[in-house]
Amino acid sequence: MKNLIFLCFVALMLCETASAKMVQHPSYKKGECAACHTTKDAKDPKLKMDMPQLCYSCHTTYENNNFIHGPVAAGACTICHDPHESKNPKLLTVATINELCTSCHIDKGDMLKSGENIHPPVAQSCINCHDPHSQKHKFQLKGDRKKDLCLGCHTDKKERVTNSKNKHGAIEMGEQCLGCHNPHSSPNIKLLRAEDSKTICLTCHSASLKRDEDGKMLMNMGEHIANNPDIHGPIMWGDCAACHNPHGSNNLRMLKKPFPAKSSQKFTPDGYICFECHDPKKMTEKYTTEATEFRNGKKNTHYIHVNAKRISCKVCHDYHASKDMPHHLRTETKFGAAKFSLRYIEGADGGSCNPICHTRRYYNRVNPVNVNTNKKAN
Repeated sequence: MKNLIFLCFVALMLCETASAKMVQHPSYKKGECAACHTTKDAKDPKLKMDMPQLCYSCHTTYENNNFIHGPVAAGACTICHDPHESKNPKLLTVATINELCTSCHIDKGDMLKSGENIHPPVAQSCINCHDPHSQKHKFQLKGDRKKDLCLGCHTDKKERVTNSKNKHGAIEMGEQCLGCHNPHSSPNIKLLRAEDSKTICLTCHSASLKRDEDGKMLMNMGEHIANNPDIHGPIMWGDCAACHNPHGSNNLRMLKKPFPAKSSQKFTPDGYICFECHDPKKMTEKYTTEATEFRNGKKNTHYIHVNAKRISCKVCHDYHASKDMPHHLRTETKFGAAKFSLRYIEGADGGSCNPICHTRRYYNRVNPVNVNTNKKAN
Protein backbone atom coordinates (compact mmCIF):
# COMPACT_ATOMS: atom_id res chain seq x y z
CA MET A 1 0.00 0.00 0.00
CA LYS A 2 2.82 2.39 0.89
CA ASN A 3 4.54 1.57 -2.40
CA LEU A 4 1.31 2.35 -4.34
CA ILE A 5 0.97 5.72 -2.61
CA PHE A 6 4.61 6.48 -3.35
CA LEU A 7 4.20 5.58 -7.03
CA CYS A 8 1.10 7.79 -7.29
CA PHE A 9 3.01 10.66 -5.71
CA VAL A 10 5.89 10.23 -8.16
CA ALA A 11 3.46 10.08 -11.10
CA LEU A 12 1.75 13.26 -9.92
CA MET A 13 5.09 15.06 -9.63
CA LEU A 14 6.09 13.93 -13.11
CA CYS A 15 2.77 15.17 -14.52
CA GLU A 16 3.20 18.58 -12.86
CA THR A 17 6.78 18.82 -14.15
CA ALA A 18 5.66 17.93 -17.66
CA SER A 19 2.76 20.40 -17.58
CA ALA A 20 5.03 23.22 -16.39
CA LYS A 21 6.60 23.23 -19.89
CA MET A 22 3.58 22.12 -21.86
CA VAL A 23 4.17 23.99 -25.15
CA GLN A 24 7.20 23.02 -27.23
CA HIS A 25 8.53 24.33 -30.51
CA PRO A 26 7.97 21.50 -33.07
CA SER A 27 11.65 21.25 -34.10
CA TYR A 28 12.76 21.24 -30.47
CA LYS A 29 10.15 18.63 -29.58
CA LYS A 30 11.43 16.37 -32.37
CA GLY A 31 15.02 16.94 -31.33
CA GLU A 32 15.81 18.57 -34.68
CA CYS A 33 18.21 21.18 -33.33
CA ALA A 34 19.86 21.52 -36.73
CA ALA A 35 16.67 23.06 -38.09
CA CYS A 36 17.78 26.31 -36.46
CA HIS A 37 21.35 25.76 -35.21
CA THR A 38 24.54 25.16 -37.18
CA THR A 39 25.27 21.93 -35.30
CA LYS A 40 22.99 18.90 -34.89
CA ASP A 41 23.33 18.81 -31.11
CA ALA A 42 23.13 22.62 -30.76
CA LYS A 43 26.23 22.68 -28.57
CA ASP A 44 27.22 25.69 -30.63
CA PRO A 45 24.35 28.18 -30.07
CA LYS A 46 25.12 29.87 -33.38
CA LEU A 47 22.03 30.06 -35.61
CA LYS A 48 21.90 29.06 -39.25
CA MET A 49 20.76 32.57 -40.20
CA ASP A 50 19.77 35.79 -38.50
CA MET A 51 16.30 36.43 -37.19
CA PRO A 52 13.67 37.14 -38.33
CA GLN A 53 14.72 35.40 -41.57
CA LEU A 54 15.26 32.19 -39.61
CA CYS A 55 11.73 32.34 -38.27
CA TYR A 56 10.37 33.28 -41.68
CA SER A 57 11.84 30.11 -43.17
CA CYS A 58 8.86 28.37 -41.53
CA HIS A 59 6.52 31.13 -40.39
CA THR A 60 4.69 33.72 -42.50
CA THR A 61 6.70 36.84 -43.24
CA TYR A 62 5.33 40.15 -41.98
CA GLU A 63 7.70 42.40 -43.88
CA ASN A 64 5.20 43.27 -46.62
CA ASN A 65 2.62 44.87 -44.31
CA ASN A 66 2.42 48.63 -43.84
CA PHE A 67 2.85 48.73 -40.06
CA ILE A 68 5.21 46.27 -38.39
CA HIS A 69 5.54 45.90 -34.63
CA GLY A 70 8.95 47.16 -33.50
CA PRO A 71 10.29 43.87 -32.07
CA VAL A 72 9.17 42.05 -35.23
CA ALA A 73 10.86 44.58 -37.51
CA ALA A 74 14.03 44.30 -35.40
CA GLY A 75 13.97 40.51 -35.58
CA ALA A 76 13.61 40.25 -31.81
CA CYS A 77 11.11 37.39 -31.89
CA THR A 78 12.52 35.88 -28.70
CA ILE A 79 11.52 38.94 -26.66
CA CYS A 80 7.95 37.64 -26.84
CA HIS A 81 8.39 33.95 -27.72
CA ASP A 82 10.60 31.26 -26.19
CA PRO A 83 12.26 29.42 -29.13
CA HIS A 84 12.26 26.07 -27.32
CA GLU A 85 9.44 25.55 -24.82
CA SER A 86 7.07 27.43 -22.58
CA LYS A 87 4.21 26.77 -20.23
CA ASN A 88 2.32 29.57 -21.99
CA PRO A 89 0.33 29.42 -25.25
CA LYS A 90 2.18 30.42 -28.42
CA LEU A 91 5.47 29.88 -26.57
CA LEU A 92 5.02 33.28 -24.93
CA THR A 93 7.65 34.33 -22.43
CA VAL A 94 5.04 35.45 -19.89
CA ALA A 95 1.63 34.15 -18.85
CA THR A 96 -0.72 36.73 -20.43
CA ILE A 97 -0.79 38.95 -23.51
CA ASN A 98 -1.35 42.11 -21.48
CA GLU A 99 1.53 41.30 -19.17
CA LEU A 100 3.76 40.83 -22.19
CA CYS A 101 2.66 44.03 -23.94
CA THR A 102 2.96 46.20 -20.85
CA SER A 103 6.51 45.02 -20.18
CA CYS A 104 7.38 47.52 -22.94
CA HIS A 105 4.27 49.72 -23.04
CA ILE A 106 4.69 50.81 -19.44
CA ASP A 107 2.17 53.65 -19.62
CA LYS A 108 -0.53 51.21 -20.66
CA GLY A 109 0.49 48.96 -17.79
CA ASP A 110 -0.01 51.82 -15.36
CA MET A 111 -3.40 52.47 -16.94
CA LEU A 112 -4.47 48.84 -16.50
CA LYS A 113 -3.43 48.90 -12.84
CA SER A 114 -4.96 52.20 -11.79
CA GLY A 115 -7.09 53.51 -14.65
CA GLU A 116 -10.79 54.19 -14.28
CA ASN A 117 -13.39 52.89 -16.73
CA ILE A 118 -11.09 50.60 -18.69
CA HIS A 119 -12.43 49.52 -22.08
CA PRO A 120 -13.38 45.81 -21.64
CA PRO A 121 -11.50 44.54 -24.73
CA VAL A 122 -8.38 46.30 -23.45
CA ALA A 123 -8.68 44.77 -19.99
CA GLN A 124 -9.17 41.34 -21.53
CA SER A 125 -6.38 41.31 -24.12
CA CYS A 126 -4.51 43.88 -26.20
CA ILE A 127 -4.71 41.62 -29.25
CA ASN A 128 -8.50 42.02 -29.37
CA CYS A 129 -7.72 45.20 -31.28
CA HIS A 130 -4.00 45.03 -32.13
CA ASP A 131 -2.15 42.45 -34.19
CA PRO A 132 1.08 41.69 -32.29
CA HIS A 133 3.06 41.30 -35.50
CA SER A 134 1.92 43.60 -38.32
CA GLN A 135 -1.11 45.08 -40.01
CA LYS A 136 -2.07 47.43 -42.79
CA HIS A 137 -3.49 49.83 -40.19
CA LYS A 138 -1.62 52.21 -37.90
CA PHE A 139 -0.61 50.79 -34.49
CA GLN A 140 -1.09 47.30 -35.95
CA LEU A 141 -4.83 47.67 -35.40
CA LYS A 142 -7.11 45.06 -36.92
CA GLY A 143 -9.28 47.74 -38.52
CA ASP A 144 -9.31 51.46 -39.13
CA ARG A 145 -8.68 53.02 -35.74
CA LYS A 146 -11.06 55.92 -36.11
CA LYS A 147 -14.32 54.10 -36.69
CA ASP A 148 -14.38 50.72 -38.42
CA LEU A 149 -12.61 48.88 -35.62
CA CYS A 150 -15.04 50.30 -33.06
CA LEU A 151 -18.09 49.36 -35.07
CA GLY A 152 -16.88 45.78 -35.35
CA CYS A 153 -18.05 45.31 -31.74
CA HIS A 154 -20.46 48.20 -31.26
CA THR A 155 -23.00 46.88 -33.76
CA ASP A 156 -25.84 48.94 -32.28
CA LYS A 157 -23.85 52.08 -32.99
CA LYS A 158 -23.06 50.82 -36.49
CA GLU A 159 -26.78 50.51 -37.17
CA ARG A 160 -27.41 54.05 -35.90
CA VAL A 161 -24.40 55.61 -37.62
CA THR A 162 -25.23 53.94 -40.92
CA ASN A 163 -29.00 54.21 -41.09
CA SER A 164 -29.96 57.35 -39.15
CA LYS A 165 -31.63 60.04 -41.21
CA ASN A 166 -29.71 62.80 -39.43
CA LYS A 167 -26.09 61.78 -39.01
CA HIS A 168 -23.53 63.39 -36.71
CA GLY A 169 -20.84 65.01 -38.83
CA ALA A 170 -18.18 64.41 -36.19
CA ILE A 171 -18.33 60.65 -36.81
CA GLU A 172 -17.11 61.20 -40.36
CA MET A 173 -14.62 64.01 -39.63
CA GLY A 174 -11.17 64.24 -38.08
CA GLU A 175 -10.58 61.59 -35.46
CA GLN A 176 -14.13 60.26 -35.82
CA CYS A 177 -14.97 58.04 -32.80
CA LEU A 178 -11.66 58.92 -31.19
CA GLY A 179 -12.51 62.60 -31.25
CA CYS A 180 -14.89 62.00 -28.35
CA HIS A 181 -13.81 58.67 -26.83
CA ASN A 182 -10.53 57.31 -25.50
CA PRO A 183 -10.18 53.71 -26.76
CA HIS A 184 -8.23 52.50 -23.72
CA SER A 185 -9.60 54.11 -20.55
CA SER A 186 -10.96 57.32 -19.14
CA PRO A 187 -11.95 58.74 -15.75
CA ASN A 188 -15.20 59.78 -17.44
CA ILE A 189 -18.32 57.81 -18.32
CA LYS A 190 -18.54 56.29 -21.80
CA LEU A 191 -14.75 56.66 -22.06
CA LEU A 192 -15.27 60.34 -22.95
CA ARG A 193 -12.23 62.57 -23.39
CA ALA A 194 -13.81 65.24 -21.16
CA GLU A 195 -15.79 65.19 -17.95
CA ASP A 196 -19.19 65.60 -19.61
CA SER A 197 -20.86 65.60 -22.99
CA LYS A 198 -21.28 69.39 -23.00
CA THR A 199 -17.52 69.94 -22.88
CA ILE A 200 -17.07 67.43 -25.69
CA CYS A 201 -19.81 69.01 -27.82
CA LEU A 202 -18.52 72.55 -27.42
CA THR A 203 -15.07 71.60 -28.72
CA CYS A 204 -16.76 71.67 -32.14
CA HIS A 205 -19.98 73.60 -31.55
CA SER A 206 -18.17 76.78 -30.57
CA ALA A 207 -17.69 77.89 -34.14
CA SER A 208 -19.97 79.39 -36.75
CA LEU A 209 -18.84 77.07 -39.53
CA LYS A 210 -20.92 74.03 -38.60
CA ARG A 211 -23.86 73.04 -40.76
CA ASP A 212 -26.88 70.91 -39.91
CA GLU A 213 -28.27 67.94 -41.83
CA ASP A 214 -29.95 70.34 -44.30
CA GLY A 215 -26.80 72.35 -44.91
CA LYS A 216 -27.90 75.35 -42.82
CA MET A 217 -25.45 77.14 -40.56
CA LEU A 218 -25.66 76.05 -36.94
CA MET A 219 -25.57 78.47 -34.05
CA ASN A 220 -22.23 79.06 -32.31
CA MET A 221 -23.46 77.28 -29.20
CA GLY A 222 -20.40 78.05 -27.07
CA GLU A 223 -20.85 81.77 -27.69
CA HIS A 224 -24.61 81.55 -27.16
CA ILE A 225 -24.25 79.85 -23.78
CA ALA A 226 -21.50 82.26 -22.70
CA ASN A 227 -23.72 85.25 -23.51
CA ASN A 228 -26.91 83.79 -22.02
CA PRO A 229 -26.31 82.75 -18.40
CA ASP A 230 -29.84 81.45 -17.71
CA ILE A 231 -29.07 77.94 -18.93
CA HIS A 232 -31.53 75.13 -19.53
CA GLY A 233 -31.18 72.34 -16.96
CA PRO A 234 -29.55 69.61 -19.11
CA ILE A 235 -26.92 72.06 -20.36
CA MET A 236 -26.34 73.34 -16.82
CA TRP A 237 -25.68 69.71 -15.82
CA GLY A 238 -23.27 69.32 -18.74
CA ASP A 239 -25.49 66.75 -20.42
CA CYS A 240 -26.21 67.61 -24.06
CA ALA A 241 -26.74 63.88 -24.60
CA ALA A 242 -29.83 64.04 -22.39
CA CYS A 243 -31.66 65.44 -25.43
CA HIS A 244 -29.41 64.68 -28.41
CA ASN A 245 -28.09 61.34 -29.61
CA PRO A 246 -24.43 61.98 -30.50
CA HIS A 247 -24.33 59.06 -32.93
CA GLY A 248 -27.33 60.01 -35.06
CA SER A 249 -31.11 60.09 -35.02
CA ASN A 250 -34.15 60.15 -37.28
CA ASN A 251 -35.40 63.19 -35.37
CA LEU A 252 -34.70 66.89 -35.89
CA ARG A 253 -31.20 67.92 -34.74
CA MET A 254 -30.41 64.32 -33.75
CA LEU A 255 -32.83 64.57 -30.82
CA LYS A 256 -33.63 61.38 -28.95
CA LYS A 257 -37.35 62.01 -29.29
CA PRO A 258 -39.43 64.09 -31.76
CA PHE A 259 -39.61 67.87 -31.74
CA PRO A 260 -41.49 70.10 -34.23
CA ALA A 261 -39.40 71.29 -37.14
CA LYS A 262 -41.85 74.13 -37.87
CA SER A 263 -43.18 77.01 -35.80
CA SER A 264 -46.75 75.71 -36.01
CA GLN A 265 -47.82 72.12 -35.45
CA LYS A 266 -50.76 70.24 -33.97
CA PHE A 267 -49.91 69.52 -30.36
CA THR A 268 -49.40 66.00 -29.01
CA PRO A 269 -47.22 65.29 -25.95
CA ASP A 270 -45.41 62.48 -27.78
CA GLY A 271 -44.39 65.00 -30.45
CA TYR A 272 -42.13 66.87 -28.04
CA ILE A 273 -38.99 65.61 -26.32
CA CYS A 274 -39.64 68.37 -23.75
CA PHE A 275 -42.11 66.11 -21.95
CA GLU A 276 -39.47 63.59 -21.07
CA CYS A 277 -38.86 66.00 -18.17
CA HIS A 278 -41.69 68.55 -18.17
CA ASP A 279 -45.22 67.59 -17.16
CA PRO A 280 -47.52 67.59 -20.24
CA LYS A 281 -50.37 68.82 -18.02
CA LYS A 282 -48.87 72.27 -18.61
CA MET A 283 -50.31 72.01 -22.12
CA THR A 284 -53.20 69.58 -21.87
CA GLU A 285 -55.27 70.98 -18.98
CA LYS A 286 -57.52 73.80 -20.15
CA TYR A 287 -58.13 74.99 -16.58
CA THR A 288 -55.66 74.56 -13.72
CA THR A 289 -54.24 76.20 -10.64
CA GLU A 290 -51.18 73.94 -10.35
CA ALA A 291 -49.94 72.67 -13.72
CA THR A 292 -48.51 76.01 -14.91
CA GLU A 293 -47.83 79.57 -13.77
CA PHE A 294 -48.67 80.85 -17.25
CA ARG A 295 -52.40 81.23 -16.61
CA ASN A 296 -55.03 83.91 -16.25
CA GLY A 297 -56.75 82.87 -13.05
CA LYS A 298 -57.56 79.23 -13.76
CA LYS A 299 -57.42 79.58 -17.52
CA ASN A 300 -54.29 77.87 -18.87
CA THR A 301 -52.64 80.25 -21.33
CA HIS A 302 -50.15 77.57 -22.39
CA TYR A 303 -53.12 75.45 -23.48
CA ILE A 304 -54.42 78.26 -25.69
CA HIS A 305 -51.07 78.81 -27.40
CA VAL A 306 -50.20 75.20 -28.19
CA ASN A 307 -53.70 73.81 -28.82
CA ALA A 308 -55.88 76.55 -30.25
CA LYS A 309 -53.02 78.43 -31.95
CA ARG A 310 -50.75 75.40 -32.55
CA ILE A 311 -47.67 77.41 -31.63
CA SER A 312 -44.53 75.33 -31.01
CA CYS A 313 -42.66 75.68 -27.71
CA LYS A 314 -39.57 76.95 -29.54
CA VAL A 315 -41.35 80.10 -30.76
CA CYS A 316 -41.40 81.56 -27.24
CA HIS A 317 -38.75 79.54 -25.38
CA ASP A 318 -35.04 79.07 -26.03
CA TYR A 319 -34.29 75.46 -25.15
CA HIS A 320 -30.57 76.14 -24.64
CA ALA A 321 -30.15 79.42 -22.76
CA SER A 322 -31.56 82.92 -22.30
CA LYS A 323 -30.41 86.15 -20.72
CA ASP A 324 -32.83 88.89 -19.72
CA MET A 325 -36.09 86.98 -19.80
CA PRO A 326 -37.48 84.49 -17.24
CA HIS A 327 -38.52 80.91 -18.02
CA HIS A 328 -35.98 80.74 -20.89
CA LEU A 329 -38.20 83.08 -22.91
CA ARG A 330 -36.69 84.50 -26.07
CA THR A 331 -36.07 88.21 -26.45
CA GLU A 332 -36.45 87.86 -30.21
CA THR A 333 -38.05 85.06 -32.16
CA LYS A 334 -39.52 84.18 -35.52
CA PHE A 335 -42.70 82.60 -36.78
CA GLY A 336 -42.36 81.32 -40.31
CA ALA A 337 -40.47 84.03 -42.19
CA ALA A 338 -41.39 86.82 -39.73
CA LYS A 339 -38.82 87.91 -37.15
CA PHE A 340 -39.95 89.97 -34.15
CA SER A 341 -39.55 90.69 -30.43
CA LEU A 342 -41.79 89.15 -27.77
CA ARG A 343 -41.61 92.30 -25.64
CA TYR A 344 -42.46 90.29 -22.56
CA ILE A 345 -42.80 92.07 -19.20
CA GLU A 346 -42.97 90.02 -16.02
CA GLY A 347 -45.32 91.08 -13.21
CA ALA A 348 -45.69 90.03 -9.58
CA ASP A 349 -48.51 87.56 -10.29
CA GLY A 350 -48.33 87.34 -14.06
CA GLY A 351 -47.07 89.39 -16.98
CA SER A 352 -47.72 90.55 -20.51
CA CYS A 353 -46.27 90.35 -24.00
CA ASN A 354 -46.66 92.27 -27.24
CA PRO A 355 -45.36 90.30 -30.24
CA ILE A 356 -46.57 90.87 -33.80
CA CYS A 357 -49.22 88.16 -33.25
CA HIS A 358 -51.41 90.44 -31.14
CA THR A 359 -51.50 93.69 -29.17
CA ARG A 360 -50.17 93.61 -25.62
CA ARG A 361 -51.99 90.92 -23.68
CA TYR A 362 -51.95 90.53 -19.91
CA TYR A 363 -52.41 87.55 -17.62
CA ASN A 364 -52.66 87.40 -13.84
CA ARG A 365 -52.87 84.28 -11.72
CA VAL A 366 -54.46 86.02 -8.69
CA ASN A 367 -56.61 88.75 -10.24
CA PRO A 368 -57.57 87.50 -13.71
CA VAL A 369 -57.53 89.93 -16.61
CA ASN A 370 -60.86 90.64 -18.32
CA VAL A 371 -60.42 89.01 -21.72
CA ASN A 372 -62.83 91.47 -23.38
CA THR A 373 -61.22 94.68 -22.15
CA ASN A 374 -57.74 93.18 -21.63
CA LYS A 375 -57.63 94.98 -18.26
CA LYS A 376 -57.37 93.63 -14.72
CA ALA A 377 -60.71 92.82 -13.13
CA ASN A 378 -61.84 94.99 -10.21
